[in-house]
Amino acid sequence: MVSTPTPDNSNATGLTAAERTFVREHIQDDVATLLLKHRSSPNLDIQKVVKQIAARQKARYKLPEWYLNEQLLFPPPLSVEQGSSQATARYKAGLVVGGHLAGGHLAGRHLIDITGGMGVDCYYMSQSFEQTTYFEQQPEVARSAAYNLQVLGADHITIRNEEALSALSQHPIPADWIYADPARRDEQQRKVVRLADCTPDIVTALPLLQRCAPRLLVKTSPLLDIDLSVKELQGVQEVHVIGLESECKEVLYLITTDTPATHEPILKVRILNADGSTLAGFDFTRPDEARAEVQLGEPMKYLYEPHATLLKAGAFRSVASRFGLIKIAPSSHLYTSDEWLPDFPGRGFAVVAVCKPDARELHAYLPEGKANLTLRNFPATIQDLRKKWKIREGGDRYLFATTLADGRKLVVVTQKPPLS
Repeated sequence: MVSTPTPDNSNATGLTAAERTFVREHIQDDVATLLLKHRSSPNLDIQKVVKQIAARQKARYKLPEWYLNEQLLFPPPLSVEQGSSQATARYKAGLVVGGHLAGGHLAGRHLIDITGGMGVDCYYMSQSFEQTTYFEQQPEVARSAAYNLQVLGADHITIRNEEALSALSQHPIPADWIYADPARRDEQQRKVVRLADCTPDIVTALPLLQRCAPRLLVKTSPLLDIDLSVKELQGVQEVHVIGLESECKEVLYLITTDTPATHEPILKVRILNADGSTLAGFDFTRPDEARAEVQLGEPMKYLYEPHATLLKAGAFRSVASRFGLIKIAPSSHLYTSDEWLPDFPGRGFAVVAVCKPDARELHAYLPEGKANLTLRNFPATIQDLRKKWKIREGGDRYLFATTLADGRKLVVVTQKPPLS
């Protein structure tokens, strides 16, 4: 059952029929223009509805199911931007099932989300549990989540407007899983790079959390160092590095009480489809990476750029070894082959030419004077090179400015292969 905090403003009661109509009719409009045009409209809280429009615009592709539900209330656009997507939330929901009981059964009786926020992760993960407890310190956020979860029919979720660690230390709650998404900014709103500096401090709280549940799933930003986080947490069974479209979105640490602190976790790279299913995956360990044998060489018929998740996970040598690729240089992280590999987890291109970093030579392969430019271990900026080489952005040619193993600087001119 959703235990809703006592409402003290409209955020707990949703939008009126008139407000929902306004949002629907202006969902694609410019919010600044709407504010000016309708600031004197009677019987309409223009600030409120414009904030809803702005937030829904952010959520259109990130949270399509929530976007289509006109009754839901959205937090400020920044919160939507920083929160989980529907795809990554669905992936986590599948992860807690796969980490306990296979075959689509309930993952267990009880899930605790100690950093509830907007409630997206909590909502999708809770579907695998008989009961879920959501903790959130901020009253307005908790009220909004309680209202939305009730609208979504998540009657098995209990909302607690409390600081989770204090509450659990006083009255521990037995659970099967605990989920945490600690904030990655300090009191001065500066980004932090260590998990121990996030809020709440999961590292210090780990013994308390493991007294409540044998399994813990921790989400972090890709900005945090994976190896340092594994060392801080200890007992990490798996690390999931999650990508959506071209970006690395988040890193998940699966911790169990029966995993030895000396265990070498499996790093699982997962590039997702929009529905949260896996488009491409790559598993390895740090010892695998250290043992992988890699050949270095010059660009061949095809060039490959790894997905951002592979780079974040540090699969620089493993991916070359696994796919039988030649690496351009130790630090360039571009790969090449004479055979086309359609299943490579990243982007693949057909090589048109290999040029010196010279405008005249490059323009021989750019009849329209434009190209998409990427730098890999090349001492310059994209903006400076575009200006220097007089190349506009766009077109069907892709330039990779890079450095070979012998230190030579060059540009690989490519295009998408006919087979892709």
